[in-house]
Amino acid sequence: MLNILPAKEIYLQGNEHALLLLHSFTSHTRDMKTVATALHNQGYTCYAPLYRGHGTHPEQLLHYQVDDWWQDVVNAHQFLLDEGYQKISVIGLSIGGIFALKLAQLERLKQIIVLSVPFDKEPEQLKQRIIDYAHNYKTIEGKPPLQIAQEMEPFENMPLHAMNVFQTFIQATMEQLDRIIIPIAIYYGEKDDALYTQSAETIYQHVHSSRKQKKGFGNSKHLMTLGRDQEAIIKEMIEFLQI
Repeated sequence: MLNILPAKEIYLQGNEHALLLLHSFTSHTRDMKTVATALHNQGYTCYAPLYRGHGTHPEQLLHYQVDDWWQDVVNAHQFLLDEGYQKISVIGLSIGGIFALKLAQLERLKQIIVLSVPFDKEPEQLKQRIIDYAHNYKTIEGKPPLQIAQEMEPFENMPLHAMNVFQTFIQATMEQLDRIIIPIAIYYGEKDDALYTQSAETIYQHVHSSRKQKKGFGNSKHLMTLGRDQEAIIKEMIEFLQI
């Protein structure tokens, strides 16, 4: 049976401008590895924390919820402050984008870039993401179908309460978009669900940033930082961060 190595945080020290890179829900820091490497090569300090329960056996996800992952983001931001960085920008993918928006409402950031951000998510959809992740993980491990079916029961029987809290967190963040006044870039994949195109427009219209841009990428699905537009997205990020 295949033993999948757990993911790790990424910390690449560079100049005085630190980038906090936030991965998506049920994924891990590989979402940001190529981006972090490319931006570090441009001189930036890059830090991608790993949310609790992510990047390891899916059973770990059952022990945490959105408030824990948000606290991980708050702690990561504080880590950069403690390291002496006063110029901090945030790049967030999917739920990482939600966290970036939330952080921009509460802290002094230089700029943010958000990708594939949902303006709402049904609790059932969020639960299904965990179920799909768990099933795929166990399949990759090479477990037999009967064992997988037995091990999937806790995921299938997971109560929706934590997912309701998750949905409320997203909605509350979206209701405070007018508090964002720093430069923001909003990217979405044109091959992703139409919800994300709509969400990008919602964010664009409601933030109070004097410098804001919205851009769709024609070859991208949801995990934009890993897709076919990866190079073009990194190029856009570099241009946006340098202004």
